[in-house]
Amino acid sequence: MAIAIVPIRETLNVGEDVILRFHPELNPLLESIKRRGWRYRFIDVTGSARVLLYLHRVFFKLNYYPPRIERFEERGTYTIETEVGENPPAVLNVESIDSFKISISTEHVCGCVTIDPLRRIITHIADVLWSGMKEDLSEKLVKAKEVHEVVQFLLDMGYALEDACTMERYKKIVDLLEGGYKFSLTIELTVEREGDVPSWEELKRDLSRFFRERGLLMEVKKEPRKGILPIFRKPIP
Repeated sequence: MAIAIVPIRETLNVGEDVILRFHPELNPLLESIKRRGWRYRFIDVTGSARVLLYLHRVFFKLNYYPPRIERFEERGTYTIETEVGENPPAVLNVESIDSFKISISTEHVCGCVTIDPLRRIITHIADVLWSGMKEDLSEKLVKAKEVHEVVQFLLDMGYALEDACTMERYKKIVDLLEGGYKFSLTIELTVEREGDVPSWEELKRDLSRFFRERGLLMEVKKEPRKGILPIFRKPIP
């Protein structure tokens, strides 16, 4: 019976104890989360490990990927894909934990906030005020308060909101709970150096961060839809 110990660098299914072995600095954060009555779980864990494979049980497939024109590649790439069956291979030794996220849940909102603790970034905020949810205002208010408490806790710890989407969702919650002063600002932009123009998502993210650093929360107002095509239309690609 042929056995091989193979190094891999991919998504890992490991327990919290393994992650904390590589990142013990997370313990104070996790304790603070538990003291507040919240729950958490690790998701999207990636790293490197060595796994045990029984070669007589696996099948290998050779794949060829032609050169990518958009990256100006001149040669293609060959890869070997392995099918190991229904059960994952046994992990013999985890060598590193490179990235992961933590999903935080409250009493009424499962997965209300997701963070990347290594980058100290809030990557997701649950859209508890979505108009499509069949809940009355009181239920949404309870959920909004819980989400606001978690986000404020993280912001006080020095975490930042990742992009325009998370900032807009946080702004809606702040508008509902705090009712702060709001004003509209119209900006007209002219392309001067086309090569330096960022993508639409990058521009929204950078503008959101610019205003957030000055105590302001930004939301890009969307024009009323006229047909299907406008939902795909953006000022810049």
